[in-house]
Parts: sequence; C-alpha cells; structure tokens
Amino acid sequence: MNKKVKYPTVVLVGRTNVGKSTLFNRLASEQKSIVFEREGVTRDYIEEKITWADKTFKIIDTGGFEFKRNMTEIETRVQEKVLRLLDNASLLLFVCDGKNGLTQGDLHIAKILHRTRKPVIVVVNKADNKRALEDNAAEFYSLSFEEILNVSSIHGTGIGRLLERITDIVPQPTTIEGEVPQYKMVIVGKPNVGKSSLMNLLLNQERSIVSEVAGTTREPITEMLQRADELIQLVDTAGVRKKSRVDDELEQLMVKSSLEAIREADVVLLMIDASQGKISDQELKLLFYVYEVNKPVLVLYNKTDLIKEDDYTKAQLKSSLDEYNFVLKKTPQINISCLSRKNVSKVIDQVNSLVKRCAQSFNSSELDELVKQTLTTKPMYHKRILLRLFKIRNVPAQIPTFVLHVNYPEFFGPSQLGFIENIIRSHYDIKGCPVQFSVRKV
Repeated sequence: MNKKVKYPTVVLVGRTNVGKSTLFNRLASEQKSIVFEREGVTRDYIEEKITWADKTFKIIDTGGFEFKRNMTEIETRVQEKVLRLLDNASLLLFVCDGKNGLTQGDLHIAKILHRTRKPVIVVVNKADNKRALEDNAAEFYSLSFEEILNVSSIHGTGIGRLLERITDIVPQPTTIEGEVPQYKMVIVGKPNVGKSSLMNLLLNQERSIVSEVAGTTREPITEMLQRADELIQLVDTAGVRKKSRVDDELEQLMVKSSLEAIREADVVLLMIDASQGKISDQELKLLFYVYEVNKPVLVLYNKTDLIKEDDYTKAQLKSSLDEYNFVLKKTPQINISCLSRKNVSKVIDQVNSLVKRCAQSFNSSELDELVKQTLTTKPMYHKRILLRLFKIRNVPAQIPTFVLHVNYPEFFGPSQLGFIENIIRSHYDIKGCPVQFSVRKV
C-alpha cells in the first residue's frame, strides 16, 4: 500500500451563468471546465488540485443551482449532487454576479449555505464593472456572510487575494493509506449510447447523470474504482457526434475535451448502440483515432436487450460489422446491456486481460525468426528495391513496441509496417493492442 494524500475541498457554488467555470479556470492550473455564455453548461462537477502558499487543496466546479417550479429531471439531480458536495466541503465559495446584483435564486442559495454551517466566502464576480458593483454592494452584505471578496474572473482581478484567503481557511492535507491507480480507463462513444450508465454500474453509484437527453455529460468526469486489490481510474466523456452535425460552439468544445481524454487514457472503451443495427462512420473514426494515438481499446455493444434473436436489426448489425472486419478483427468486443446488466461484470476482467496483453514481452529470437522467415517467402519491395529486415526486437513499453533494423528506413511506410504488424498479430495474442515501430538503418 502506498501513502495517499487527502486534500481539503473548496466548492464553487452559485446560480447558473454567474461565472463559476471562468473562476475555476482562473484558479486551476489547466482549463478543464467548459466556459460558454449559456445557462447550465456545467452539469457534472469537475475538480482540480491547486497549490498556493505551500498549501494544496482541491477546487470543485459544480452545476449551477436552479430554482424553477417545473425543473427537469436533470436539473433536479444536479441540485441533489451539489448538496452532497456541500456536506463534504472544507470551504464554500458562493459566486454572485456583481454586474446584475442579487436575485431570488441567490437568496435561496444563501439560506442553504447558512444551514451547512461551513465557512463561506461570498465571491462577487464581474468586479471589472465598477459602477454596477458600487450600486449593488449593499445587497451582498445583506446575505449575512462575514467575508465578501470582489473579483474579475476574466481579467484576474482579486484572484491572488482570494487564493490567500482560501489557504488561510482550509486545513492542511492529511496522509492516508492508499494506492496509485493501475490504469486510467476512458469511456467514449456517441451521445446517449449508455456511457454514463456503464460508469454508474461499474462504480455502483450515480456519479454521472443518466438521462434520455443526448449530451447530458459535457465534460470528462473522473472517479476511482476500487475492485478487490486494484484501483482503476474511470473517465466518462461527452458524446462525440458526426462532424457535420457539430455546428454548435459548445458541442465543439465537448468533442475536443473527449478526444483529449482519449489521448490521456491508458485504455479506451468504445461504446456502440447495437439497437441501431450498424456501426456509424463517427464510431469508426473514433476507433481509428484510438489506434492512431496508440491506445488499447475494447468495443462494447450496448442495448443488446433491445435486439431479439430473429430481429432484422441483428442481421443488419452483423452485415455492418462484417464490412469493417479489417479493423474489428484485431479489436476485442463484448455484447452488453446496461439495462439488464448483461456482461457488465465482465468488462473490467476484459480490460485487465487487455492491459496484460499490451504489457507482455516477446522472445526476440523467436520474433526475429518468425518475421524474417515470412519476409523470405513474401518479400517487400519499393520500386523494385528489395526491402530487407536485418533484425527485429521487442522493447519494454505499455504497448507492444518493436525496433526494426533495415536497409532503407525511409521506404518502410504504413503499408510495409502494416504487413509486419499482421505477421506479429497472426502469431501472438495482442488483440486490442496498438503496435508501435521504431525503424532504424543498419
């Protein structure tokens, strides 16, 4: 067991569109929260570690509070999640709009925060509008909180003072026994294929909001899964749609953050809605992208409970998959149903097997003999020039990685390397593993 640090948490809370995400990005070391001038953009909470004045803490950006008579299911559940976060916080930052002043919604939030009995700093944002701030100043003191700080998240005014006050209030991190995650697993796919449902089933809790409304998850959400003696980091991403349909600026940001999550992953789960009867161009592009950035991948066909044995959809799906067998044949695949939980318990086992396959070592002598013998019977040429492989060896890495010593490295392009990759795949179990080559001249 390794020692694990538990950090104090600072929770940003407030109405929608008062600038919480902009403030989060100003405070955080990386821009992780999506900022867009539209109410309700942040739905699932995200967090980031910050170090200031030799003290480290976590800051959490929440979905905004809504107070409507007829709230949607998603809005209601966002509120419930925010309330749970408040209970576990070390400090609450109540973000208000200094330009437009208090609303009835702010007064409702103030009552909730008073009941928590947690330390609260009222952060009056948009302080760059000095005249409006002066006009509305008295309103914020009427909230009956001891501390009020004016900031401009966009221009950075007052951020240093806010960080100083945060570090004055929050406790020092504590050390507990813990483990470092074995790997980071990212779930990707089109909107509404069941990514959030799968994450909740694996965690056995509702971490991601599940809804029939496509696009509910807008930022990558990260959680830790403790399973027996292993710790796994799970990431649920925003749905990725066909590019021609991504004409909304917000959705472009969502797609960008999902692709970034793939690049940072150790393993990728690509979820496909089997009830649609086909694998779409966008799903194929995601699969190719995963291999392109050298990430192990497992394909999950969800909603198989909706397909009957003699259903035409089943025949359609088989025909669609057969068409793309050239890439799917090297990819492990499972039929699951998040609704009935069919095969969901097998997902982590399959991922663990995939990780082990990627990390396996190869006997260099055996590998060298195998590839050379095949190239003797099926030689490769480039414009009548014989391409010769003098030696191939395996080097330790997270994915199968091979060094090739050849006569003309510049002529060993995708076709030649693909041919050698197929030789290796035909003799070794590396299903779902990307293959990486380093080509060197003898």
